[in-house]
Parts: sequence; C-alpha cells; structure tokens
Amino acid sequence: MDPSSAGAPATTPPDAERRTEVPADPAASPGLRRGAIGVPGMVFMVVAATAPLTAMASNLSLSLGLGAGEGTLGWILLIGVLLVFFTAGYIALARTVVSAGAYHVFVRHGLGPSAGGAAAFVATIAYNLACAGMIAATGYFTDQALTTYAGIDLPWAVYSVVALAVVWLLGFFGAGLASKVATVVSLLQFVLLAVLAIAVLGRDPGQFATDGFTPGSVTSGGAALTVVFVLLSFAGYEAAATYGEECNAPGKKIKYATYLALGLLVLVFLISTWTLVAAYDDVQAAAAPDPGAVLGGAAEHYLGRYAGGLISVTVALSFLAAAVAFHNMAARYGFALGRAGLLPRVLGRTHRVRATPHIAVGIQVAIDVLVLVPFVVGGADPLTTVFPSISGVTSLSLIFLMVSCALSAVVSSVRGTLNGAGLGTRTLSLIACAGLLAVGALIVLNYGQVTGSSSPAVAAMPALIVLGAVAGALAGRRRSTGLQDA
Repeated sequence: MDPSSAGAPATTPPDAERRTEVPADPAASPGLRRGAIGVPGMVFMVVAATAPLTAMASNLSLSLGLGAGEGTLGWILLIGVLLVFFTAGYIALARTVVSAGAYHVFVRHGLGPSAGGAAAFVATIAYNLACAGMIAATGYFTDQALTTYAGIDLPWAVYSVVALAVVWLLGFFGAGLASKVATVVSLLQFVLLAVLAIAVLGRDPGQFATDGFTPGSVTSGGAALTVVFVLLSFAGYEAAATYGEECNAPGKKIKYATYLALGLLVLVFLISTWTLVAAYDDVQAAAAPDPGAVLGGAAEHYLGRYAGGLISVTVALSFLAAAVAFHNMAARYGFALGRAGLLPRVLGRTHRVRATPHIAVGIQVAIDVLVLVPFVVGGADPLTTVFPSISGVTSLSLIFLMVSCALSAVVSSVRGTLNGAGLGTRTLSLIACAGLLAVGALIVLNYGQVTGSSSPAVAAMPALIVLGAVAGALAGRRRSTGLQDA
C-alpha cells in the first residue's frame, strides 16, 4: 500500500512540486472549501491573532516600562528582521507541502514523522489554550467596559459564554465569514492607533526623536525582557499557512499573506510604540508603575476622556477577534490530525454543505469550556490566573515550533526536497534558529516576569509542552510504522 494514499503528503498533478495532505478515503468526507479565503482575509486573520491594540496595551507597554524603554523601537525592527529570516524557510516549506496542520507537515517534511507528531501536538495544545485565554480576556474586558461606562455589572463568565457562541458560529460557517469579522475589528484597531499617532504628531512633532534606534538605547535596561515581549507581540503572524487548503494557489497566497502581515505588524507596532514614546517626557518612568495604563493615559490626554471608553470596547473586540483566529487555527489542527490518524478520525470530517471542519470546531469550543470552568467555579480573576498560565505555555510552544520549522527547512534544503530553496534559505533559517533559541533561553530565565506570576502551578505549566511533544512523537512514529507495515 502506498503511504501517500493513507494520510502522508500525496503528489497532486499538474503541480507535481506541491504535496497536499489528503484523507485515507477522499470520498468519505469532502475537503475544506477551496477559495473560501483570499490574501486579504488571510492577512487579517493573522493580524487578529496578534491583536495589535492589546499588544500595545500589554507586551509593548511592559517593554517600555520594564525593558529597554524607548529602545523597544530598535528591537521591533531587529525582531522583524529575525522573523523575515525565519519566514524564508517557512515559505519554502509552504510551497512544498500544504495542510491545515501547517507546522505538523512542515516539520515532518524535513525531520521525520516523530518530530512532525511532536510539533502537531504542541501546536494543538498551544492554540487551544490561547483560544481559551482570549475567550476569558474577552469576558473580562467586556465586563470592565460595561461596568465602567454603562453601569452594567455582570460576571465576566456571562460575556465569555456569548463570546464562545460567536466563536462557534463563525467556525461553523467558515473562514470566509470569520475573516470578514477579523478584518473589521483589525481595521478598527488600526484607525484608533492611527488617530492617536496623528494627534500626538500634530501637537508635539518634535517628540518623535530617533534616540530609540541607537545602540545605546537598544542595549539599555532590561533588553532581555524587551526581546521576549516584542517577539511575543508577533505571536501567530505566520498562521496564514493553516488556511492553505482553503485558498487557491496556496504557495503564492501564503507567501504574500505572510510577508504582508509581517510588514503590516512591524509598521503598526513601530508607529504606535513611537507614538507612546513621544507622548511622554519619560515613557519608561511613566510606564514602570502601571504599564497597562500607558496607552489609555496617552489617549485620554491627546484625544479626550471619551477615548478611554472607546479603547476599552475596542480591546474587548480585539480579544474576541483573536479568539476567533486561534479557534480557527486550533480547529484546523484538530481536523488535519484527525485526517492523518494522529487523533480520532471523526475530527477529520467536514460539513457536507459548508465544507467546514464542524466536528473539530465543536470539540475546540468544548475544550475552551473545560479549560475555563474550573476558573469560573473557583471565582478566579482571569487576568491574574488564566493569562499567566497560558502566556508561558504559548510563548515556549511558539519557540519550539518555530525552531523545529527552521531546522526542517535547513534539512529539507540540504536533501534537495525543498522547492525553490538554496544556500540563502539555509543560511537565513540557521540564523533564525539561533536567534529563536536565544529568545527561548531568555523566556526560561525570565519566566516569572513573562507570565507575571510567581505561582508554582504556573511555573509547572510548561510540562504540558513536554508531555504533548512526547505523546505526539509516539503517535507520529506509530502512524508511520503502521503505514510502512501496510
């Protein structure tokens, strides 16, 4: 029996260079809908996952207050360059293999089924937890906004239930509709940040100095924390590849969407961070006591008191859009792994009318419920309990996945199985791998500050990554052995 007919990548003429994941029995269930999403939709699903406004109010504000201060500007450019290096190998893999479980097939292509299985399980854990965290944040910030500005005081869990219903509906109806919602929310964030930038520039144009790009500023203070916070602000930027099966000409569109999303995020983060630096005489001193208040304080000073309420509502919406984006990624990993036989095959079914992974969508929402119920029952604060637990796991998972992918690109290129890749791709991937490993070490060394928690339970959460990687490696190896025996 040919392994390619039972879940391994199969050649798909006339484009014989690109291999696509297919089910063992293609007639058993239709695949994901081709043409459901285009480059703009993919770009904004990626942007939604990064939630630019919330990144400005959290990771980048933390960097301004506790990290390198205005030197954050220089690090945004440097991390952007590092991610361009990583993307070279990532896109080469996307031209070679296409699957809703992108990291799974990318890592497997170069490093083998065991490594691919490990990456698949780690990505599945990370995206499911990230979605649950975004759902909790949506409920929390909706509650804060409505309590403060409308006098409506309900438990945050009520709003999280509503958010879960929205996420499920958008997942059921498909990536096309979800991407439209993500586009609207992303544009709203861009408009709000742009209005603030214009207001600061109009009143204090001389404050936009270039000191933050000098070597002295970049290496000052807590530069190690800044590296971590800046990289985490881009988390999920590469997710366009998870929609490869739902777009036409995936090799080209994944490339365009990934580079466009990365460029757009670098531009937005750079301008917005520069705006905050310009808005304060000493942004580090202003941010250190309460980093979360820096963005709102600048908005109220330059735009008026109404801006606080607008930011609160938009932050809640941005978390909802991020939940939608991570839900779609998690559901597609469930679908791809079910189809490949690494998880129960029922997950690999698609809706016969809508061609969406409806079973995986429902299971993903159920996982969100299972993750959040203990926090709700225990009366925990989502911002000090759910988020610390999830941020550490997702940050280390991201590093594991990106390093594995970069190594896979190098190995595939050396073997000559990577389309359109040569010495340049290998070199850039190796540089990216070294840089990402350094960031991973910084996360481990500063884990308490990254999560914002000193809880032993939070510190133990990365064990999920190890367990997931081991389970995935065993599943990948069993699956490969079964195919060979067949």
